[in-house]
Amino acid sequence: RASLMAPPKVKFSREALAVAPWADALAESFQPAFGGGKKRPGSLDAPPPSAPPTKSPEQLELEVELETAKLLAARRASSFASASLAPTIPKFFHPKATTPPLAVELRNTAHRVALQYKERGLLEDDELEDLWHCVAGVVARRVEQEGHSRGGHAQTDAHTQTAEQDTQNSYVSYEELLEVRDAFVSRLNSKQHTRAIPEVDDGASRVAHYFCAMTFARFTRRHDGRINGRMFMEFVVRHIALTQSRINLGCHDADADGWLEESELLEFVERSVATMSALRSLTPAFTERYCEIATRRFMFVHDPKRRGRCRISDLIAGTALADFNELHAADEHDPRLAKNWFSLACAKQTRATFVQLDRDESGGLSRDEFRKITLDQRFDDACFMQGLTSVFADRIFEAHSLKGPSGAKKAREAFTVSTSLGKQKQAAQDPFIKKALETRRKQTSNEMDFHAFLDFTLAWGNKKHPASLSYFFKALDVDEKGVLTNYEIWTFLKSVHDAWLADPDNYDLDMLDVRDEIFDMVKPEVPGRISLTDLKRCGCADVVIEILCDHTGFWKYDNRESLPSDDDDEEELEEDDGQDLDQLMGVEGEDSDDGDF
Repeated sequence: RASLMAPPKVKFSREALAVAPWADALAESFQPAFGGGKKRPGSLDAPPPSAPPTKSPEQLELEVELETAKLLAARRASSFASASLAPTIPKFFHPKATTPPLAVELRNTAHRVALQYKERGLLEDDELEDLWHCVAGVVARRVEQEGHSRGGHAQTDAHTQTAEQDTQNSYVSYEELLEVRDAFVSRLNSKQHTRAIPEVDDGASRVAHYFCAMTFARFTRRHDGRINGRMFMEFVVRHIALTQSRINLGCHDADADGWLEESELLEFVERSVATMSALRSLTPAFTERYCEIATRRFMFVHDPKRRGRCRISDLIAGTALADFNELHAADEHDPRLAKNWFSLACAKQTRATFVQLDRDESGGLSRDEFRKITLDQRFDDACFMQGLTSVFADRIFEAHSLKGPSGAKKAREAFTVSTSLGKQKQAAQDPFIKKALETRRKQTSNEMDFHAFLDFTLAWGNKKHPASLSYFFKALDVDEKGVLTNYEIWTFLKSVHDAWLADPDNYDLDMLDVRDEIFDMVKPEVPGRISLTDLKRCGCADVVIEILCDHTGFWKYDNRESLPSDDDDEEELEEDDGQDLDQLMGVEGEDSDDGDF
């Protein structure tokens, strides 16, 4: 009876049938047919077994092999697809979509109107004075009421000192600050009839963010919960100044995306120059050069990846814009502007240095001319060799001056424009003139232009700045591995060592000790491998750069104990700065073709 029973039918799940729909038919082909449909195979009235399957065993085996091969191929394709998703490079460049001219005009108009509305909400100078009077008035009333409440009781020293502090610094609580808000808003609304847009010029909406609890919690509170009223006023003034700067920069943001291209930043500088009191003596001939020098400071600090644009929020948060805004209210002869890069004297000094180094008047600096940028006449007799090392100068040209084929193309175009039409016609007829012009063109394309010179001047003037360290690290990293090893350190020390040995008066110096001293100063996280992060963290990156790159800097470091400090040198040279600058600018004044550089 057991032998007559048929084997149970194989059942597949829905998931299995979805993957392999042929499996059910294949299982049916292997089941012995008992016929009878729904009758029990083992019953007595069951019909005899049906005829054997029509397919031969070879056909069935071939069919199984084909289906198995399809299944394995599908599995391989699935695993390959999942594996190929891991190393796929994500899309990182999203080009700007082409916008119709009408949409561009609408966007620019809406952006301009929004900035105008934002500017109308700012407090003016007379309104700031009214705000301070309101703060001082509330504090005075409170101090007077406290004095009357004590009556004839003798006041302790602590009470007297607190009252004096409240009067001088106008300490206010949050409740008193709300009283100041109400009094100030009433004054603003009393002047509202002179304005055309009541919704924008409503006093409560203009000052609501200054008197909220979140703003009050930002200040340091005294033991009684009051804040310094003068610090509150400084916060309001500073906030208005930053908002005004954001509006001024946003006026030049053509795309309204929060970024300024270098050309847009140049327009902002050109527009601001006309309103600065510290630039009243700026001549029209030097205005273009000054705007280029000022713009380069912004781009060098806020464009570390050299993408040709900088974020407006970074400009507002940085110190460069604050230094630039100092020229609005400062006098031209203000001594505080002596070290300000945007001052007219500093800009003229930078341009005069470039002209003085350009001995052949080609409009660019060769490697030999560039190396003399760090010469110090005070150490001519003591220092055997001065200037930048040849290895470092070559690396600066490779990393920051030469821009590859695109740079060579621009240099060729600039040379063609600067060459007169008469010389071009002569070159077409005379092969000797043509060869001389071609030689001159190749020489110009391999020189450092004024743009690259400004970058180096900014980096060398403040070697501890993060942007300057990134600038120098790119030149020092010869193999572009992101770290400075013994190989890079010795590559730059060898040039310094050769100059040291050339002086017979120098003592024997082991450069291995100098190398170890550099690693001890930096203290890298990974021994023997100095990263950019290590340089920014060590605090002595300027000394390391001078040791590796400058003969004069290495000599001053070796004789640091016998040399006067830099502060003493600056005090001695303050009287001679004006005379030296006039002499240098005398060369600038004789150069009538300054615009061709």
